[in-house]
Amino acid sequence: MTTIFFPERFDRDTLAPFFDQLELHQDTPDVCIDCSTLRYSFPTAMLVAGSKLRKWIINRQKKRLNTTKSGHNSSNNVHSYLMHLGFFDFIMMGGGNQVGQARGSSAYLPITRIVKPAYDANSQELQIWYDKIMSSVRGLARVVSGTVEDTEENRLYNYALREIIRNVFEHSEATECYVCGQRWWNGKVEIAVIDEGVGIANSLKRSHRIPSDNEALSMAIKQGVSSTSNIDQAQNIYDNSGFGLYVLSQLASSFGWYVLGSGTARLVGHGKNVSQATLNFSGTYFGMQLQRPPQQFSQLLDDIISSGEEEAEASGISKKASGMSKLY
Repeated sequence: MTTIFFPERFDRDTLAPFFDQLELHQDTPDVCIDCSTLRYSFPTAMLVAGSKLRKWIINRQKKRLNTTKSGHNSSNNVHSYLMHLGFFDFIMMGGGNQVGQARGSSAYLPITRIVKPAYDANSQELQIWYDKIMSSVRGLARVVSGTVEDTEENRLYNYALREIIRNVFEHSEATECYVCGQRWWNGKVEIAVIDEGVGIANSLKRSHRIPSDNEALSMAIKQGVSSTSNIDQAQNIYDNSGFGLYVLSQLASSFGWYVLGSGTARLVGHGKNVSQATLNFSGTYFGMQLQRPPQQFSQLLDDIISSGEEEAEASGISKKASGMSKLY
C-alpha cells in the first residue's frame, strides 16, 4: 500500500508537494492518507486541500480503487480541530462532525456550505437575489468580526464574504460554494471561499482572449474586468461590473495578504508585491488574511472604488462599479 502524508502545516505555501503526490497516485490501487504529520492548519489551505482531496477521492471511488485514512485520531489538537470543523466529512472519508453541524464561535467559522439562491430574471427582482446572499453571510461575518454590532469591522467582513460569494455564483456556474474562517486572539482574521466550478479562465473567455491561467488571474483582479465585460448588456443579468475581486485584492494586500487560485495557477498579493506560482486546482479559491482591520472601512472602500474607476477609465474601460460593489 502507498502512503501519502499530510504536510506539517496546511498553510498558504505548503500544498504543492502534497498535491503532486495526490496527482501521482490518482490511479494507484491502494492508498492510505496519513494525517499524523499535520501539526497546524490555516483556513484557506485547509479548504483548498479539502476540495482537492474530495475530487481525488471521488475519482478513485469511480474507478473502485481503495482509499483509507490513518493518524486522524491522535491526541494532536489539529486533528480534533479538523474533525470538529467537518473536514473529514467534507473530503468524504468520515469522522467527526458533518459539514454544517458545528455552529462556530467567536474564534472560528467551520466549513459552511452556501447554496446558490434561485433567480429568474423574468419574474424576480435582482435585489431579492442579493438579499438572500447577504442573509446567508451575515452570521458568518459576525463570527469573524467578533461582534454582532454594526461596526466598521463587521461591515468589512460582511462586504468581503458577500462579494466573494456573489462572484462565485455570477461567474463559476457552480451551484454551491464552501466557506471557512478563523479569528485569532490578537484580531488577525483569515477567511476563505472555494467553488468547484468552471474556473476563472473559462469564465473570462466569454469576453476576453485568455492565453493562460496565469493571465486569467492577473486580469481577474483588475478593475472593470469581468466575464460580462464584452457581452450584450441583456446577458449581464447580475449587473456585474468587475470590481469585486479588485476591491478585495486591494484591501487584503494593504492590511495582510490574499491568494487567488484557479486551474493551474495562483496569485499571492502582499503589499505592492504580487507573485505567481503553479498549483493545480479544479475550480476557484480566494483567501485573505488581515493582520488588522482598517479603522475606517467605509471610507477606504469609497477611496478604492473611486481610484479604480479613474484607473479603469484611463485605460479605456468605461465601466463603473455596480451599486452592490459600493454597498457596505
